[in-house]
Formats: sequence, C-alpha cells, structure tokens
Amino acid sequence: MKPEEVTVVPVCLCSVCCFLSIFAVIALPLSFKSLEQGKYALQLNWNTQQIADETYVDPGMYMVGLGNMLVEFPSTFQTMYFTGDNRGTKSGEADDEHPVIRRPPLRARSSDGLEMTVALSFQWQLARESLKPLYNILGGGTVEESLYRDEFVRFARAAIVESCANFGASFFFTNRKKITDDMLAKVREAFDQPGIGLNMIKIRGLQLREVDLPDAFDEEIVKTQEQMQEIEVARAERQEQRIIMERELMVRQERVKKNIQVSLGAAEKTRLSNEAIVRQKLFHQEKQAEANSMVLSKFWNDTDPWARLFEMMEIRALNSHNDTRLLINL
Repeated sequence: MKPEEVTVVPVCLCSVCCFLSIFAVIALPLSFKSLEQGKYALQLNWNTQQIADETYVDPGMYMVGLGNMLVEFPSTFQTMYFTGDNRGTKSGEADDEHPVIRRPPLRARSSDGLEMTVALSFQWQLARESLKPLYNILGGGTVEESLYRDEFVRFARAAIVESCANFGASFFFTNRKKITDDMLAKVREAFDQPGIGLNMIKIRGLQLREVDLPDAFDEEIVKTQEQMQEIEVARAERQEQRIIMERELMVRQERVKKNIQVSLGAAEKTRLSNEAIVRQKLFHQEKQAEANSMVLSKFWNDTDPWARLFEMMEIRALNSHNDTRLLINL
C-alpha cells in the first residue's frame, strides 16, 4: 500500500462525517414546522409538489421533512367586508397572514332597474375537509398566495347582486330583514359547490349595513314616508273615533236593554197584580155564590121561599141596627 493512499482515506472519511454532522445539525431543525393556534395546515412535499392527505388542526410542532412546508389556512371565522370605510372592522387585523377581506361597496340594481350601492359584511369559515380540494383548485397559504380569497369575493359579489335584483328599491326601506335573509341564502348557495369541493365552507351570518340609492329616489322616499305617516295619523284618528262611537253604541245598547228589562218587569208586575185581583174576585164570587146557595137552601122548601128570605133579612137587619144610625144595613 502506498503512503499517499493511507492518508487520503481517513481524510475522506472525516470529511464525509463532518459533512453529515453539519447537514444533520442544519437539516434537523429545518424538518420541523410549527402551527399556531387558530390555523389549519396541509403538508406540501417540495419534491413532488403534492399535498398530503393529512390535515393538521392542532397547534404545535410537526416533523414534515427537509424542504417540506405547511400550507396554512385560517381555522376561525373570518369576515368579509364590502364597505367604504373601516368602521367596525378593526378586530380582524391581528393576523397579518390572514387579514379580513375588505372590498368597496357593491354596485347592484334593484328589480325596478335603479342602481344602488350596498355595504355589508358576513362571516365565513373553512372546514378541514375542504382544504385539500380548495388548494388543488385555488391554492392557499399566506395572503399573497391565497387566490381563493379573490374567488370568494367573486362568489359573494355575484350572490349579492343576484339578491338585490329580486327586490324593488322601496323594499329596502320597508323590509330589510327579508332582504338580509335572502342575501344570506344566496351567499350560502354560492359557496355550496360540491362539484369543486367548496361545500364545506360555513357562512354564519350576514349584516346589511347601508343601501345607497339615487338622491332623487331618496327624496321621493322621504315624501312617501311623510305621506304614509299622514295616512297612519288619519287611520289612528279614525280608529279613535270608531272606538268612541263603539263605546257610545255599547252604552246606548245597554240602556235599551235596561229599559227593556224595566218594561218587562213592570209588565210582569201588572200581569201578576191583575192575576191576583182576578183570582181574588173569582174566589169572592165563588164564596158569595156558595153562601147564597146555602142561604137559599134553607128556604127553598117553603111555599114562598123569597118572602121567607126577605122576612129573615128584615129581622136580622133590625136586630143588628144601631139606634144612632138612620139607615139599616141589609
């Protein structure tokens, strides 16, 4: 063996060991990735540029391999604003990688053709089952790489414009709750696209903030509202007069009922009194007839009963006569 061969082999071995040690020291930390609270993540293989099937949902450190990375998505409810200012939109600024989505107010038309500007906001959330198909179509990651955010804006804008076209301009002043419910239903329908894997996106609520219509229409609406108020006042006055007349009618009806009852009572009293008088007279006449019959029966067998009766009446009258009186009671 030559001397130079004896010195080259150890040097090579030492170099390889040093290289492997340095590589391990550098590669091992780079093989771990951290996932923060409030985020989902998919593992992206740098060699194949393919997404793994597993979705990371719990915060912590994960061994993903050297060169591999985590594609992050927000796991909490996010807010999308279509407003002209930042009032009430400060709460979503904490996450710089996934800030709230802000766009200018939407321009739409009502069913009667009037152009309007609509300001609103709604809350949305990605489900873990929708992350892989979403990434395959629109990508993901930080705000610079999140193409899905712009697509979500397009979905929402189309749904809101479609909903506005279902209602007349005046309806936005009289029944905004029904319009808000219809907008929420249309937005949920727009994000429910199972054909491309977007059926796992939750839309929690929608707030209709402002509706700006042409000035001429606003003026007419104000005049209409004033006239409607006058109509309501007239209706209230008519209702008040109706209540007064109904109360007077009830009083008069009760008074008539009272008079009827009084008249019925008087009639019943008269009937009972007359009935009592008739019964008394009948009883008196019956008793009188019975007495006359008994008296007549005492003298009926005499040859001249009437003369005998008159004679007894004279005797009775004389016996019962009072000397102080001039007339005899027969």
